[in-house]
Amino acid sequence: MKDGISISEMARIHGLTRQTLIYYDNIGLFKPERVDSNGYRYYSWAQIPYLREICFLKHTGIPLKKIQEHFQNRTPEREVELLNRQRRVLECRIGDLQRLRGLLNIRIENYEKAIEAHTMERQIEPFLEDFEERRILFRQWDQPINRTNLHRTVMALWQEISERIRMPVCTFGTLVRQQSVRTGDVLAGAGSIVFLPPWDRTFAEARVLPGGKYACMYKYGMPYEEEHVHRFLRWIDKNGLELAGDIVDACLLDTTFYQYMDTAKDFCMLQALVRKKGYFRISTK
Repeated sequence: MKDGISISEMARIHGLTRQTLIYYDNIGLFKPERVDSNGYRYYSWAQIPYLREICFLKHTGIPLKKIQEHFQNRTPEREVELLNRQRRVLECRIGDLQRLRGLLNIRIENYEKAIEAHTMERQIEPFLEDFEERRILFRQWDQPINRTNLHRTVMALWQEISERIRMPVCTFGTLVRQQSVRTGDVLAGAGSIVFLPPWDRTFAEARVLPGGKYACMYKYGMPYEEEHVHRFLRWIDKNGLELAGDIVDACLLDTTFYQYMDTAKDFCMLQALVRKKGYFRISTK
């Protein structure tokens, strides 16, 4: 210690590696007080506060180049400016992480529902469930309606989203129009949808799925296979209900899970906002 602090000791004090201090020396960020004839680096005790400050700034995420520039003319005022800028960077990152956690929660919830339904008879019988308001992007299917064009439509939506927001989408599916159901041409005007993150308001053209009571039915099948929709509609009618909006076919387990499901079809949930029959009809009596 009488000749100064060795590079190994300096590294140990600050929780760094020797290679890190060598790198700091090479880029001119933090140089030793002296280097002996054998090339060994030695530091003084007076240098410890400087390295401590470098470690702190780097730990907050400030790039080494910015730290190096800052130390060339470091004042309390400039330090406050630097820290305020980095605080804004961190607040932005925290927001992104919170939103990403929200997306993970949605994905986990969807998978948990799928696992439960996949192993229970609930996948057979429709049921009612409350949903909060959701926002979606819609794109009508390319023709003819088949698996290839279905994937192309979804990918076009994903590309549109990725160009405008940093976050990935959680869930995709299909929208079957209520008016088409009424006319008997179920797939007329149908198309793919992606569910937007709950907090996103980037897309003014987004459609709103109202919150409320939804009839739901799990099913194995592609969204253009109409028999599932017809069975779903028969259950709704049988239970004294009627459609109050479009039908959503939300994909829960896609082609990436076919081996797990032992099938070559998606595992999805049909969802439709419903109301009691005649709820909004005016009596003619």
